[in-house]
Amino acid sequence: MRFRLNIVLATMIFSSVAVSTAMAGVPVQWSVDVHAPIYNSPRVADGVVYFDTAQSKGPNVFSAKNGKILWQFTTGGTILMPLTVGHGQVWVASDVGSTHYLRAIEAKTGKLIWDYTRHEPPECMCSHLTHYEHHLLFAQTDGHSLYAFYPVGNIPNRRLWAFTGDGAKLTAPVVVDHTVIFGSADHSVYGLFDKTGKIRWQQKTGYGFVAQPAVWKHEVIIGNRGGTVHAYSTTTGTSLWNFTTNGPISTTALIWHDSAFIASGAGDRGVYALSAKTGKQLWYTRMADYTAYAPVMAKQIVVVASQDGNILGLSATTGEVLWRSELHGIPKSQPALWKGDAVLKVNDHKIMAFNAQSGGLVWTYHSKNVVTSPVPKGDSVYVGTIGGTLVAIGQ
Repeated sequence: MRFRLNIVLATMIFSSVAVSTAMAGVPVQWSVDVHAPIYNSPRVADGVVYFDTAQSKGPNVFSAKNGKILWQFTTGGTILMPLTVGHGQVWVASDVGSTHYLRAIEAKTGKLIWDYTRHEPPECMCSHLTHYEHHLLFAQTDGHSLYAFYPVGNIPNRRLWAFTGDGAKLTAPVVVDHTVIFGSADHSVYGLFDKTGKIRWQQKTGYGFVAQPAVWKHEVIIGNRGGTVHAYSTTTGTSLWNFTTNGPISTTALIWHDSAFIASGAGDRGVYALSAKTGKQLWYTRMADYTAYAPVMAKQIVVVASQDGNILGLSATTGEVLWRSELHGIPKSQPALWKGDAVLKVNDHKIMAFNAQSGGLVWTYHSKNVVTSPVPKGDSVYVGTIGGTLVAIGQ
């Protein structure tokens, strides 16, 4: 058989602590020992936590409220990327040798709905899954090609179309105005018709792209490794404006109202605020070091983590540094907002939460094992560890 299906109810042997306890000042709601490393961040939807482990090789599904297991699916291969959840389905990309699978699993029951098989060299790796509306699923299965699928219904030819460039790696796509838009290491930005995958427009620049585009109205904004921010019409690809920084851009622009906030890399080490309409610089704030992650917006405060070991809050209107707090380590994830706090991974073993308005430290979660990036959802922040523990933190 090409796969193994294993639906497991509450009889599975997992060590669970489903109580609200304090761990070094951290309000741990519950924790579950799954006895296998968790490398990818969990996904949370509709009161359910989905994650994969190195040994189960498929989704493990737990109640977000109390950590009780609901079901488990075994793929029979290695999971290539984080799970994607949407429209009542869990999408899983895995491989066994040179055979690659994309599977849709019913989110409520763990029942296999469909699978798609593709044969590629063993080093082929998955990088992105994106779901769009109710009929398309995009799977960039090797970093160089983009595929579209019908995710629902009984359809004989489930793959809708495939786009293969010249072998250059592609960024994660966005879909807007019936156009699939992404950047490429071949120095181009592409816009494809979402129904056919045919090129609607293409714009060539002087440098490659690594970050997913951002969308403002009918405009797509994307920065390249040469430090230039480009804005294009989503439907025609017409160049609307460009702005040049002094460092490479490897993160997605933060869009807020009519502004685009850009984190520039080494050489510039700062955050730019640009008019999303014209590209005009509104302000620039230099930091002690570059940021490897995109900023987030918290009630008119731009929160950004710097590689010098600090997290900062900047005024969205002026760029003034409103607060700065020490991480006592290097940020390893983008800050995520949760109940007024900015939560992020620091070094490999620590999750920290700061008040996004004042910068005050709220709590720190320490683990003896490497942790995943935190996933805030509802009343909890969910974290996995390579020691095999899934933790829900809440207040």
